[in-house]
Amino acid sequence: MFSPDSQIIEVFRFDEFVRIIPHLSFSAQKMSDIPPEILSDILSRLPVKSLLRFRCVSKSIKTLIDSPEFIEAHLKNQVLKPNSDMKLILKAHIDADNLFSLDFASMASTQIPRELAHPLKHLYGPTQVLGSCRGLVLISNNMNDNGVWNPSTKVFRKLPFCHINPPRKPLGGQGPGLSQIRGGFGYDRLADDYKVVTIAQLYHPDAEPSLVSETMVFSLKLDVWKKVQDCPYWLLKEDNGTCAGGALHWIVTKEPSAWWSPLILVGLNLQNGTFQEVEYPEDLGNPQQINLAVLGECLCLLKGHLTCSNAKNHVLDRIDVWMMKDYGVKESWVKLFSVEQLEGRQHFRNLRPITYSVTGKEVLMEMDNRKFLWYSLERKSLKYAKMNSKLDTFESIVCLGSLVPLYGGRNEKDRKKGIEQRE
Repeated sequence: MFSPDSQIIEVFRFDEFVRIIPHLSFSAQKMSDIPPEILSDILSRLPVKSLLRFRCVSKSIKTLIDSPEFIEAHLKNQVLKPNSDMKLILKAHIDADNLFSLDFASMASTQIPRELAHPLKHLYGPTQVLGSCRGLVLISNNMNDNGVWNPSTKVFRKLPFCHINPPRKPLGGQGPGLSQIRGGFGYDRLADDYKVVTIAQLYHPDAEPSLVSETMVFSLKLDVWKKVQDCPYWLLKEDNGTCAGGALHWIVTKEPSAWWSPLILVGLNLQNGTFQEVEYPEDLGNPQQINLAVLGECLCLLKGHLTCSNAKNHVLDRIDVWMMKDYGVKESWVKLFSVEQLEGRQHFRNLRPITYSVTGKEVLMEMDNRKFLWYSLERKSLKYAKMNSKLDTFESIVCLGSLVPLYGGRNEKDRKKGIEQRE
């Protein structure tokens, strides 16, 4: 039996050992006494802050922590069991200093969101969070000023300008029509590549063709923008796409000017750059009042049931949360749970699942971009999460603690200088 430090000789529980190891002082010699497979397993359960400190212990430990195999194992542990290294990034709906963070581990107690220092912070308006994937977030001030950032390691990579050609007005189109730019951020597992998507669209109901669009995808690994299949649908919801199963998803329609046009669920396959329709659950019913979310890396469909509606607002009776457990397989859709409307004067108009609790027995829900609720899967009940905040409205994004690198690129080599200049 190894004994790297007298402080842990009496520790017999593995999870207790993992809990206290960041607080111990280790020499390179003592850590080398631990069998490599055990050391790797232990370290893969630690928060990023501790791992960055342990990289200084020895060259062999640094090599281990920087290896792709270890980074993937560490990330897998983050996904399987949410812990103190997970944060919620709050994008406040205000004009300045709009990004804040909450520690997931402290959601059970009252905490105040902390302003998030990020490399795109400036004085002239809010920074947008366009997506989060495997510990990386896509942040943007405008089309010319955006990049991918790892909040845990503080590494930032600025993206080159996307030379997307805005669609021109179709022949016969009258008036300005409808135009929009959407996007998203996701992971291509087969290529082990992170990809940024930008979609520009223009619609004229009396023109031919009525819809024109252009889709560009940026590969962080190849450092290049590439044109892929034009989107044949008008994107209605999920401005930044919902990433699951190696694809970005939107609720779309073929005729945005027609109220009767059915809502369709589509995904942009990040591997081959093609749009594919995703079938709804068999028992979903009429696909109205629907939204998308991700829970436990699985694509979720949120179906609202109206009790009454008028021109100003609508009141929901309940929201059903459907989960596709095996991506791309229609039969794998299951109704995970249903949330009944709150009693009393405060009703919700929208609910969105964010993440599971550490025990897996509760789901954190965002209510109307204003509050957090805990939904108990056992008791089938809601309770308010404690948060002392002056934020009137916000959007929340889950960000795992990870060591995921940002490949090469000019910002990776000079990352410290770039971040210092931003700050």
